[in-house]
Amino acid sequence: MKQILPLILSVPLLLMACDNAASEANDMTDADSAPSDGAADDSCGATRFTDLVGQTNPILTIPADTPYRTYRTGDPVTMDFAPKRLNFEYDRSGKLIRVTCG
Repeated sequence: MKQILPLILSVPLLLMACDNAASEANDMTDADSAPSDGAADDSCGATRFTDLVGQTNPILTIPADTPYRTYRTGDPVTMDFAPKRLNFEYDRSGKLIRVTCG
């Protein structure tokens, strides 16, 4: 039994290593399939809001039928890519730092 115990305890570590490798492979393929910067693909009209970047708590006027989300740097957000959605990223002080599509 003493010989089997180290083997049993090492199995979760091996499974975690495999999971991390698979996750990194998925991250690499996701990066290839979706544009990393909204400026490269302005399918949502993010360039209309670039003049607001750098302002603290700017007033946003967005058409009613436009999907959008606002979040602060470091907040959890879904990783789904919606090309028509506007993303407004703020820093912790409330300054708009980025407007992208996705």
